[in-house]
Amino acid sequence: MEQQFIFEEEKEQFLKVYSFVKQDILNELPKMKLPNNIINYITTLLNSSTITGGKMTRGLGFLYSFNYLLSNQIKNDSDNENNINNNTLNNNFKFSKSEGRIIGWCLEFISFILIADDIMDNGITRRGELCWYRNASPFNPTEHKVGMLAINDSLLIESFLFFLLKKYFKHSPYYIDIVEIFRECIIHTAIGQLLDTSFLHLKRGDFSNFNFENYSQVCNNKTAHYMFIPSIKLAILLTNNGYQTKMINDNDENKKIIEEEEEELIESICFDLGIMFQAQDDYLDCFGDPKFIGKIGTDIQENKCSWLICKAITICNENQINQLKKHYGVNDDSSVSIVKSIYNEIDLPKHYQIFENEQFNLISGKLKTLSVTSHSKSEILLFLLNKIFKRVK
Repeated sequence: MEQQFIFEEEKEQFLKVYSFVKQDILNELPKMKLPNNIINYITTLLNSSTITGGKMTRGLGFLYSFNYLLSNQIKNDSDNENNINNNTLNNNFKFSKSEGRIIGWCLEFISFILIADDIMDNGITRRGELCWYRNASPFNPTEHKVGMLAINDSLLIESFLFFLLKKYFKHSPYYIDIVEIFRECIIHTAIGQLLDTSFLHLKRGDFSNFNFENYSQVCNNKTAHYMFIPSIKLAILLTNNGYQTKMINDNDENKKIIEEEEEELIESICFDLGIMFQAQDDYLDCFGDPKFIGKIGTDIQENKCSWLICKAITICNENQINQLKKHYGVNDDSSVSIVKSIYNEIDLPKHYQIFENEQFNLISGKLKTLSVTSHSKSEILLFLLNKIFKRVK
């Protein structure tokens, strides 16, 4: 069976499913005997761009991986003549694809973290609109902003995620595994957020913690575990393609070793994808057009340990370093302009392009190694690599 996945068509179908997912949540609220103004507030939250306004890399990336692995699994079963007729295969495929879209939306609900992230970063726009906490309050739009109520809103969205998992998958033999993957993602992402925002409290001008070792820790936790690892793990789990220990015959030690090595390699590739994706975000934060990328960059003002400042420190002369120490982390237009001017003086955009190409080659090499034991898994990761390589928003 040839894999068919037309990205824009799937995105259209994916968006249609959200109306059902949203209604599932809203149908629960009257059972709690909530007042109408609370129900209306939650409805406004669920209709906002907080959930549906992004690139949907997690949800659609999972669906591509899920569909590709499932199609490959069906083809292998058919080739092996496992007494499965075509009608059964087709019915299972349709049902599983529908469930896959629900999982995809649960992955998109992880964006609840962005609500808190925008507050911590004092963000202005997200996904082309005002950050949720800066929106007019649905309770009293003429006098109040959502403000710090957004902290509780992020918790609400997280709780809706697990409500959906229970509603649709509580009878699945994979339910505990699914929940654990989401919990692992949230824990690592929260740690990554702490690593990222901790630099806000460092003494301005102290660059001793701005290095690629610390930067990679932010990327591995905040980005890789947020963007890539859960999608890949879930796709592998739900198509029985996986390295889940319980699926391996304990007597087959060689196979177990291969599976463990394969899992480590996949996570390593996801970490490298996370570094690439975060570095792209850092570059766009500084050099991207806010109207095009959908947000106004604040990394310089917020004293972030970004790829740009880590690289700049390694190539600036003493005078440039002193200027960066004086102006990096200062929240005024003049200081931001001086930092960007130094970035251009040292041709940082060129260094970034070299890095992105090198990262692409690094990941491609690891994918080639992975393809020896699992061509299908290397293909889904290659899809993600090609999807983000040279992205401009």
